[in-house]
Amino acid sequence: MIEGRVRRQDCSQITDGGCAVFLASEAFAHRYAARRAVALDRLAAITGFGHRTAPMLFADKLARSEGQPYVFPEVKRTIDDALRRAGLEDAWALDAIECHDCFSISEYMAIDHFGLCDPGQPHQAIERGDVDPGGRLPVNPSGGLIGGGHPIGATGVRMVLDAFRQVTGTAGDYQVEGARRVGTLNIGGSATTSVSFVVERAR
Repeated sequence: MIEGRVRRQDCSQITDGGCAVFLASEAFAHRYAARRAVALDRLAAITGFGHRTAPMLFADKLARSEGQPYVFPEVKRTIDDALRRAGLEDAWALDAIECHDCFSISEYMAIDHFGLCDPGQPHQAIERGDVDPGGRLPVNPSGGLIGGGHPIGATGVRMVLDAFRQVTGTAGDYQVEGARRVGTLNIGGSATTSVSFVVERAR
């Protein structure tokens, strides 16, 4: 037992790790692919993004969300911004989601705030099997932070890397069949800051 109903297996382990994402304009990506005789669909594009901040203290966050359908309205707005910029009506237009499950309850929050259930009812999507591997919208097919570890500072970039792998068909054993569009959600400081991306296969 850690606190309340949270047990040790509900917590990600802090690990070492690092990765990088190289960002380029669409024109540069086309030139890069042409120079190296690489098919453009071996690359990926960020088509949507969102970023919001909220007060540091958890009590202040709860006070701001009083009377609202979502506990973390800034997280909801972050996700909605990314989907809107990608031209998507809702999260069901995605093929997979990689979210920041530093604790199992964080994944419940992500399922809720991505709109995969009625507000505050993430068990609905879980019980329907929607978020399972092979489900309607798999969440954390990579294993997430609990499955793969939490290299703080590199976790958000790792999610974008996994989204890249999914949309380019290079995710190996955890490949979501036919994935072309993946959403990410990274949070920090109990959702004091949140960042969301939509990553798609380049075309």
